[in-house]
Amino acid sequence: MASIRQTQSGSFSVQIRRKGHKPFNATFQTLKEANEWVAAKESELTVFSSQAAANETFSNLGMTYCKQVLTGRASQQITLARIEKLSGYLPLHLIEITRNHINDYRLKRLEEVRPVTVRDELQLINRVYRWGYRELIIDPNIYPNPCRNIPIPSGSKPRNKVVTPKELNSLKTELSPVIGAVVEMAYETAMRRSEITKLTRNDLNLEERTLWVLDGKTGDRIVPLTKKAVALLEDALQRCQNQTGRLFPVAPHSVTTAIRRARRKLGLSEDIRLHQMRHTRITAVAKKGFNQPQIMMVSGHRDSRSVQRYTHLNAKDVIDLLD
Repeated sequence: MASIRQTQSGSFSVQIRRKGHKPFNATFQTLKEANEWVAAKESELTVFSSQAAANETFSNLGMTYCKQVLTGRASQQITLARIEKLSGYLPLHLIEITRNHINDYRLKRLEEVRPVTVRDELQLINRVYRWGYRELIIDPNIYPNPCRNIPIPSGSKPRNKVVTPKELNSLKTELSPVIGAVVEMAYETAMRRSEITKLTRNDLNLEERTLWVLDGKTGDRIVPLTKKAVALLEDALQRCQNQTGRLFPVAPHSVTTAIRRARRKLGLSEDIRLHQMRHTRITAVAKKGFNQPQIMMVSGHRDSRSVQRYTHLNAKDVIDLLD
């Protein structure tokens, strides 16, 4: 962005700032000369951005986005896998990708996967392009976002399943001891999958019935533990021989895969998923009459609107609280 300022001597001081470049400064005697210099310099920077885009593929841009934006986040590996898959459909340079390419991809993917998956992937493509514009890797005035005005499939209907103890126990019979413990931890604490699978003994304070979640989705937080959760963690400590190792040494996606297989083998509802264990615990504490800050302490949410999406109460749940 260019700024032009007239000095006390009557000359015009010009500065151009663009991310990724050192500031450009110059002084001119007339406003006309200043404007002409700004136009020429911005044209030069645009050519530079265009040359960068000409040599950049969607795959490279996506990988750079993951490295610079998502490093240290739980979503990095998932996003990298999606970028790799998307690159197979878009094996082109950024300047070659058009709305027709994106729409053809959309139609083809809708024949292969659920609409919600296509929705997530289109949003990722759009997010990568928008980041590229902000970082001045590509110029939106020359290469407009190919996702613009592409129809986005509607999102999936929110799940309101509350898992019963009977369903939980049935599911555990088809799971390994470690994965079963991960599922029970989610059921007892409302912790997220990635938060549980990266726990180490250094994160625990069992005497006070709490544990630390470090670098979670909403940052660092302290999780209060039920007595059952404490017992699960004590068992995990006995199994863990390595002082610095993870208490539940299993990949997050392996937990999801194991639950899906067990659920289908047992003929249980498709709504019985690991994330629904989190919904179930948040609903349980709401039924006990916890106030909003207390529920958010358990759930780890920072936004009260998010809590409402995770709390599945009905009229019967509040009758006893009325008297």
